[in-house]
Amino acid sequence: MSEPTITSKNLPPTSVPKVDLKDPGDIDYSQVVAKPLRSPNFINLVPKNKGLCLFWGNRAVGEKESSLRFNQLIAMGFTPAKPEDVTDQFGNPCPSALARDGRVIYGDLILLKIPKVDYYGHLKYNAENAERRVRRFGVAMAGGRSDHQASENRDIPASALSGLPKDVKAYVPSLAGMDDGVNLAEK
Repeated sequence: MSEPTITSKNLPPTSVPKVDLKDPGDIDYSQVVAKPLRSPNFINLVPKNKGLCLFWGNRAVGEKESSLRFNQLIAMGFTPAKPEDVTDQFGNPCPSALARDGRVIYGDLILLKIPKVDYYGHLKYNAENAERRVRRFGVAMAGGRSDHQASENRDIPASALSGLPKDVKAYVPSLAGMDDGVNLAEK
């Protein structure tokens, strides 16, 4: 019997960089703590006015830098945020690297603001619209089946067998018979 070709035995050995400790600038690799280098989070900005919501929208898209999405957002009710409208997550002023032409710009994104009541209204509309789209066919009101039935003073129908004579019973095979591979039609 042959062994599979992809096994841990066939992997190349891992290599630890060799460090020459004769140079005082070198360090012992076994003493190094693994940690990522992270850039500061410049885009987690907070509005000074708590009645506003912030939204990063596309300012310019594509080679010709189309501003169609930006114009759509403006038409929806967003307005460009100014650097003095926001602080970073620690309460410091907007980083100067993001302030350009009296606006807050990060690459092809621009920071927009909108009244919180309008933005939450939009989110609520989206949630209600999604709920309407996933309702079962024929259900025209919110709530479950029992709420629907109760609203029209109708009883929830009982089992399909409820109208049969009492001596007629449904045959329900046991799971044990199904697991054994027995053909229940022959019984």
